[in-house]
Amino acid sequence: MAENPQSIHLSNTAPNFRFATAADVALVNELDSFSNSPTRDIHRDLEKYFGSVDPSTHELTLILLAEVEQRAVGKAELMLAPQEREATDAIGYIKRVIVRPDFRAHGLARQMLQYLIAYARNDLRLQSLDLHVWEENYPALRLYQSLGFEVKHRELYLKLAL
Repeated sequence: MAENPQSIHLSNTAPNFRFATAADVALVNELDSFSNSPTRDIHRDLEKYFGSVDPSTHELTLILLAEVEQRAVGKAELMLAPQEREATDAIGYIKRVIVRPDFRAHGLARQMLQYLIAYARNDLRLQSLDLHVWEENYPALRLYQSLGFEVKHRELYLKLAL
């Protein structure tokens, strides 16, 4: 009988966190497919994510992967703007926090964010982290606020169909 995917993340196996490499592009794309965010072509931007572009003119995006029993089950990204990397008041930007549907509601997103927050504070010495979230995404809002994020302003998105 096949193992129930729910039993994997409820086991005693703690998630392993690591930053993605170019060899993980297929995994990142697969995890992105579980998001409602606009799609992207990571292959086109490969250098932006994994090097070879001028770091003084391009942002750097670190992609954190969460693995349970050697299976990529979640990801979160930390973007650093070029001018922020050396500044004493540097700000990071968290984006694309995604957990596979069968692994949701078990604290994995919280663990990934706690890992990124600690990394941003201790390793990168950032002063703050920003993120955007859809106003109706109540589970994400509760998570972010429970981790100390505060709503700073609301935005309106306008579109003119032509």
